[in-house]
Amino acid sequence: MQNASRAASATAAALRNHPRGSVPSLRVKLTVYYLAILAVVLLLFGVAIYLFLTRSLLAIIDNSLDAQASAIERRMISGTGEVSMDEPPFASEQLPLSLHLSQLISERGQVTDEMVVKPSYHLEVDLQALNRLPWGRTQVETYYLATGEPLRVATRRARDADGDTYFLRIGESLEPLRRARQRLLLVLSIAIPAALLLGSYGGLLLANQALRPVDRITRAAEQIGAGDLSERVPVSSRMDEIGRLAATFNHMIGRLEAAFERQRQFTSDASHELRTPLAVIRGDIEIALRRERTVEEYQRVLTSSLEEIIRLSRLVEDLLTLARADAGRTQLRCEPISLDRLCQQMVDYISPLAQQREQTLTYSAPDKDVFISGDLQRLKQLLLNLLDNAIKYTDFYGTITLALRTEPNEAVIEISDSGRGIPKVDLPHIFERFYRRSRPTGDKSATGFGLGLSIVKWIVDSHGGRVEATSEQGKGTTFTVRFPLLKVVEKEVAVGV
Repeated sequence: MQNASRAASATAAALRNHPRGSVPSLRVKLTVYYLAILAVVLLLFGVAIYLFLTRSLLAIIDNSLDAQASAIERRMISGTGEVSMDEPPFASEQLPLSLHLSQLISERGQVTDEMVVKPSYHLEVDLQALNRLPWGRTQVETYYLATGEPLRVATRRARDADGDTYFLRIGESLEPLRRARQRLLLVLSIAIPAALLLGSYGGLLLANQALRPVDRITRAAEQIGAGDLSERVPVSSRMDEIGRLAATFNHMIGRLEAAFERQRQFTSDASHELRTPLAVIRGDIEIALRRERTVEEYQRVLTSSLEEIIRLSRLVEDLLTLARADAGRTQLRCEPISLDRLCQQMVDYISPLAQQREQTLTYSAPDKDVFISGDLQRLKQLLLNLLDNAIKYTDFYGTITLALRTEPNEAVIEISDSGRGIPKVDLPHIFERFYRRSRPTGDKSATGFGLGLSIVKWIVDSHGGRVEATSEQGKGTTFTVRFPLLKVVEKEVAVGV
């Protein structure tokens, strides 16, 4: 308890003395992560838009050049002099281009007809490359002029109305497309940083909103670290992740508060129980030493002191048993146990104590032997504690019955008495440590420290069983213990006392 308190104090002091500015806060980290993800998304989105628009516009220009070249070819074949923009090649997604270059090249590579907007748009003829062109298909490629201006050129190999071969080459300047791409890059270079700036502000707001309940939990934990276990975190009506965290935190603190309260009560009760026999021993010895005493008087003092020392030893042993159980340092030596023979032996063992009070102690055995896996010494302790309690809290000439039976997959032990019973107000607390009945029994023999039933509860729980008590004042009490049955029994069964 003291070690835990010192550790908690040291942790709280370390948190208070820790330089908060040395480590980025969770808000900053969340905002930075959010901005990093947003920056990557926006960058990929911007690149995708840039590439998509560039390729889409270039595809539209290529389709329009191809449609216009096909229209010119049909005009050459038909011998008409007009090209209608309503002809089928000009679909809705194609542009009626005003060409910057138009060349008609003979089969020998001579330019028979040419139209250029600027002299720099003139292209030389490569006859070998033209001869490699397939029939009826338009080849589109980009040329870069001496001025650096890109020119998109469509070249088509065809025949005229007389069957003569010719090459048609038309071109469109890509300078408007380059300017459009530059404007798009300018827009993206302004929009992405602006979006990141707004995103950082929004991310910080979201982080603050999300972490505000965590701040409340932190303040509550600081209050608890200062010793106020009654502090609780406000739980939101929306049971989201933070709401469940707050509810779990409050449940944990409630359990800690109850555990500390039990620990304080346990320490107080143990101190009180230890102080009483020590005071009796000290008083007897001080009185005996005031003057010379006879041998009989000294013997009486020593006998009284020995009784109190025995009570102290029993108390210390019980406390050590519970302390080891709480720390998980008590290991059970489980083996097959014959409950029938064990119960019979415990009845025979404690019968003299019942005979002193002229009580009737009987054992109701099952039809066949019952086996469980358990620690023999702990099971003896359990039965002796329950039988001893039944004898203590049953009046003279009363009856006590130990019954053993089986239910599906369970062995059931019942210890009933005809005593005065347990008040309803006390019944839920009888397995608590140092708990005493709210009303005196009036029987000096009914003494104890209030640890016997706590040990019984621990033994039953450690064997995977259950224990419960039912009582009616004036009619008696019944303790029912249930253990899992052992289905496979070893040849050697521990039953010795």
